[in-house]
Amino acid sequence: MKDYGYFIDLPHSSERVWRIMQDYGKWAEFAGPMVLGVDVAERGDGNGNGLVRVVKYRLPLGFRGESVETISELQPGIGYTYTSRKGTIGKLRLEKLGENQTRLHFQELLKMNPPFSWFESSLAGFMEKYNRKTMVNMSRWLDSHPEYR
Repeated sequence: MKDYGYFIDLPHSSERVWRIMQDYGKWAEFAGPMVLGVDVAERGDGNGNGLVRVVKYRLPLGFRGESVETISELQPGIGYTYTSRKGTIGKLRLEKLGENQTRLHFQELLKMNPPFSWFESSLAGFMEKYNRKTMVNMSRWLDSHPEYR
């Protein structure tokens, strides 16, 4: 298992960042080139706890992957934890720094099964790089879509 984390400051309100991150239909627009799409398999409770999402993504060398993730510990507008069926655990938290300034904290304990586990260190570096790039792309998407509230 590989653990990594980072934070990134975004020039957007925490409300806008939260909204776009919960709008799974938009992920393919801003989360490229890594995320190909997200399907919601189960809705969960009224806040989204128990929601099950299927994230389809690219891997190096043309491989594709799929992660079935269950959302827990969801605090609307603040953050949540996701746990994949393969054992990866991720935590996302938003910290409001100002009216239009948000710090996004991301942490992931990545668990891979064979044959991908044989290349866990390399793949973890790839995942970290592209997860961070996804957040930058999300911010750029919000910049270019001021109407998205």
